[in-house]
This record gives sequence, C-alpha cells and structure tokens, in this order.
Amino acid sequence: MNTRTPISRTDDLDVLSGIWILSCNDDNPIMTYRGIAHRLGLSDEYDVKAVVKNRPELFRHGILKSRLNIWKDQLRSGKNRPSWIVEIRDKAAQEKAIDDLGRDDIFRNQFRAQEAAPRCDVEIIDWGLQHIDRLRKAAAEEKESKSRKWTSIIIPLASLLVAAASIAGSVGIQWVSIKEQADLKRYEVGFKPKQEAYVAFANATWSALNYASDGEQANLRKQIALMDTAFFSIEPFLSQEVRQSFREKYGEFITSCDEYAKKGNEVRERDGQKFLAQAQEDSEKLRNFLYSSLFN
Repeated sequence: MNTRTPISRTDDLDVLSGIWILSCNDDNPIMTYRGIAHRLGLSDEYDVKAVVKNRPELFRHGILKSRLNIWKDQLRSGKNRPSWIVEIRDKAAQEKAIDDLGRDDIFRNQFRAQEAAPRCDVEIIDWGLQHIDRLRKAAAEEKESKSRKWTSIIIPLASLLVAAASIAGSVGIQWVSIKEQADLKRYEVGFKPKQEAYVAFANATWSALNYASDGEQANLRKQIALMDTAFFSIEPFLSQEVRQSFREKYGEFITSCDEYAKKGNEVRERDGQKFLAQAQEDSEKLRNFLYSSLFN
C-alpha cells in the first residue's frame, strides 16, 4: 500500500498541473513516466512516478498486462510512438526501449482508464486544475500555520530560554560570588590565623637566639613568651603526633638558648660563633617542621 504524502513544494504542484493537462489531452490515454519527464523537460533525477502515485484521485498507476502487450505491439508497428522513443536514433535501441516497458512504467488519467478513452472534457480538465489549486492553497495555509506556530510558540519559547539562560547566568555569577566569599572566609578562618601565628613564631625565634647570644635574659624571656603565644594559636591546627614532636624540638631550642644566655661574657665571646651557627640551624629546622605541618 502506498503512503500518501502531501505535495507542498510549488514546483511539484506546477509539474502536477502539467501532467494533468497532458494526460487529459494526449491522443493516447496510456502515459509513460519517461514520456512525461521528456515532454515537461524535467531532469533525470526528478521523480515523476512519486508525484503521480501520490495523487490517486487524479491518476491510475499501472495497466493490465494484456493491454500493455497490445499497446507495445502497436508501438513496434510504428503507430503512435511517444516522442521520447522516436527521438532515439538507433532503431535497435528504439525496439529495446519498447520491449523494456513494463506495467510499472505506465499510468493513466483516472477519467481515461478505459481502452481508447477519448480526451477529457473541458469540465474535467477544469475540475482537476481547481483541485490542484486547492492543494496549492492548502500548502500555503500549512506554511502559514507553521509560521504562526513559530511566532506563537517557538519565539516565546526562545524568549523563555533566553530568560532562563539569563537567570542561569545570574545564578552562575552569584555562585562564583558565594564561592569567592567562601574562599575568603576559609582564608580568614583557616589560612590567615596559621600564617600570622607562623610569622610571629618565626620572628620571635630569630630574636630569641640573638638575645641569647648577647646574654640578654630578660629580652630572651619576652621572645619565649611570644613564641609560646604563637604556638598556642597554631596548636589547634596540628595533629597530636605533630604537637608532641614539635614540643620536643621547641623545648630543646628554648633550653639551649636559655642555658647559653646564662653563661658569662668570656664564654659567650669564645663560643658565640659556634652557638649562633648551631642555634640558627636548630631554628631553621624548627620553622621548616612547623611550616610543612601547617601548609603542606
């Protein structure tokens, strides 16, 4: 069973009108698809058969085999040969073209289906043309309907999508802003206290070893107090294992500085360079250990 689809393109409807007129007025009621394409100047790619089979109210596809054979015998005798066969120069090729004609290559006007049917009356021709014109109007209305659909549905939908995109963009901007605020808060709550405490501890460590080297015990104790305060700020960010290890290293450093600060001037002058070198090395190890524990 053929699936019927509407002809919506103007050129198809124009071709349909041409086929209708030729099938109504031709001397022979038996029409060939190849003959129609030849007479209307259609390209080889144009599917005349699809146009004809799509309008069963106008045309009848095929023919009885017995009637086809009679018609082919007439063509072989040279009677009423279609122009597309006549224009084949080689006689053998003409005969082959006739022999190759099959039932699927033939169609007839619905009003000239009988053998030796006369040409259609003017009323029939006019009815067919008006019918095709109605198809043309229906195609135009369908196109207009699609246009209205575009205007009434697609465009508002597009506007809605644009609005949604705008909202999404706004949400995205807000999300970025919230993320930035969260990062800032994370910095304020987490990184900044660690950074400030670490800097205070490192500065106090450096000052402590210098005061110890000079034997200034009072100033040394002040720096140790600053180191303790900085450590108390850092301690919540350290694991139990790290805190324990750090306290041991920190205690050794303080003890070393305190003991050296209590030594007499003569000893400190003699061993000053050695103490500073060792104290600086211990201080650097202490700071590196604390830094890696806090920021790595």
